[in-house]
Order: sequence, then C-alpha cells, then structure tokens
Amino acid sequence: MLLRRLKGVDERAAVDSVRLMSSSIGDLVEDRFTSDAVRGLLAVSGIIGTWAGPRSAGTAYVTLHHHLGEADGQSRAWRFPRGGMGRVTGALASAARSFGAEIRTGTAVGRIEVAGGVATGVTLEDGTEIEADTVITTAHPQISFLRLIESGQLPEGFLADLRSWKTRSGTVKVNLAVDRLPTFTSHPQFDPQIHGGTIVLAESLDDLEGAFQDAVAGRAAQLPFADVCIPSVFDDSLAPAGQHIVSMFTHWVPRTWASAPDATQLKAYADRVVARMDSVAPGFADSVLHRQVIGPYEMKQDYHLIGGNIFHGELSLGQMFHARPAAGYADLRRPIRGLYQAGSGTHGGGGVTGIPGRNVVHQVLDDRRRAQRRERLRRYVTRRPDGVGNG
Repeated sequence: MLLRRLKGVDERAAVDSVRLMSSSIGDLVEDRFTSDAVRGLLAVSGIIGTWAGPRSAGTAYVTLHHHLGEADGQSRAWRFPRGGMGRVTGALASAARSFGAEIRTGTAVGRIEVAGGVATGVTLEDGTEIEADTVITTAHPQISFLRLIESGQLPEGFLADLRSWKTRSGTVKVNLAVDRLPTFTSHPQFDPQIHGGTIVLAESLDDLEGAFQDAVAGRAAQLPFADVCIPSVFDDSLAPAGQHIVSMFTHWVPRTWASAPDATQLKAYADRVVARMDSVAPGFADSVLHRQVIGPYEMKQDYHLIGGNIFHGELSLGQMFHARPAAGYADLRRPIRGLYQAGSGTHGGGGVTGIPGRNVVHQVLDDRRRAQRRERLRRYVTRRPDGVGNG
C-alpha cells in the first residue's frame, strides 16, 4: 500500500519531504513567516519534549510528528480525557478485566525469563514466577533489554544500539492548582478558545534557542518557555468550583539533572516559569494555591523514564521508524520470540500515540492464528488414513 502511494510522489515532493525530515523548525518557519512571535509560537511543536533547539537539524520533522493522528475524526487535533489521563488507564483496566485479565499494580518485574531465544515468562522482584508463552513489555527499551534480560540472550549488535540509545531530556513539568483563571492583559475577558486552548510562552526563535543553549552550557534556562493548558476549563471534575488546574510543559534544565538533581535551582527555575506567566497575566502568581514540580530526576525515579525523556528516546531520524529501538529490530516481536514491544520506544512510538500497543495486539493475534493453523495441519497429517506423516 505504501509503495502504491509513493508512486505518485514526484521529484518536487520528494525533495520537500527530505527537507522536512532533515531541516530545523527554525528554517521552516523563517522561510514562511516574518513575525518573531509567530515564529516562536510555531517552533514550539518542533522542540517540545526534545533535547534540541529550534535551529537543530531534524526538528522540522518533530513538528510533523506532533501533528500525526486525529481525534473525533479531526486530523492534527488534541483532546482532554474527562477525569484526566487516569480515566484512560482506568477504562483500559476495566475492559481488560471484563475479558478475564488479572491486573497487579505495585509489583515490579525483576527478570524476563528466556530459554533458547524464546520468552517463557517473568520473575517478579519478590521471587514469584509467572509462566507465559506471550510476554509484552511497554517499558523503556533500555529497561526491557539491558536490565530485565541476561545479555547473553541478545545479539551483540542489538545490545550495542541499545547501549547508545539517546534518551536525554531537559523537560520540567509544573502543575499548579489556582483559585481563579488567569486574566491576560491582551484579552482580559474569559474565552474558552483561549483559556481552554494551548497557551504558549515563547516570543521568538532566539528566545527558544537561548533557553536551550543555557541548558547545553549546564545551567537552567533563565527565560524558560512553556506550553500551558488549563484542562479544567472543559472538565469541572478536575477541581473544586471556581478553581482550576494549570499544566505547564516547560524547557530546559541541564540533562545531567536526571542523575544529579539540583533542588534549589529547580525551584528557582519553576519560579521563573510562573513569573513569565504572571508577566502576561498579572496576578497569576498570587492565584497559585499548590505547586508540583517534576524535573528529569523525578521523571526518571517516579515514572521510570530514562534520562527523564517522555518519548522513551529522542525523536531524531536516527531513532525513528525502522531504527526504533535498533537497526534491524523494529519488528515488534524481535529479537526474542514470544516477547513483544509495545512501548513508546519502539516502532510507531514516540509519544502517546497508542500505535505500538495497537500493532502488538494485531501481531499477537496473527501469530496465534498462524500457530493454530500449523497445529491443525500437523494433526491432519498425523491422522491421515494412508499413514503419510505418521511417526
């Protein structure tokens, strides 16, 4: 199907596609817009969640990546799940239990058992052994393959790629509980299209690039940018009446903070993020009731995101598509038979797409159907009255 579509790609489209994949988001927007503010606004989708500035090669593709998919039939759209992301996992758990699944939480896996290149189950950290002919992992690929499986069970080339897998991040999530909505100087009236949309704190490409270069130099950005949303505008179940939840996705702090955090500097960084919001919505800082700051270290320790990277690996062309998570091993069921990869760090992943999980479900079902057909054929051959195939 893909080859049929590519037959219609002419030389112009091919060149444009290569440029999109290899250019920076800065190059893309500077060629098309003259306003510094618009350039800064549009550049954010090319760097959000990445360890790269707007003038880094490959960030134009990251913009495309963030606009893949659809919601309610509308392409490039994003939606808030009512009740928060926990309602999504709750719905998944409820559906699984309805089909007889047993779900264990707070139970760490200590080892994936492999015999003769085939997954045979898992052993939990408390020593409990669970046998299974199908094992599916959604963990970061470095956790799945470098921690949970003995290295002797894996090809050396595959291991080398996983050891050099880039999973850096300078992301900080700042969650706020506020006693009122922000009042913007430029638009003081309440407007669901503004307060309920994405609010971007970024004024130019130089603004963004400077924040990244601060982190590259080993210091938290002096002028952090933020991608802000207030989901409680549409979902009143998230906060008491009259109050709201503000989610601020911000950049950058040094990537080394994933292993060596600086609590004092992280607090000062979060203060600067809130102050930047206050500069366009005076009084915002005074409205904050509670604050949660999640830096790279917390993402690594609490959510097992290696390096604090939310995508289980950087969204660079060298780590996407057939190279995710390793060259020659983008197949969701390789290199261990019976072990399937369904996390963000594998083929089709890089964000909350759900694509790897969907692909794995279809792959597991296809593999089981093929196994059943082989078994029926074996039984048929064995039972033929002329004795053909009998042992």
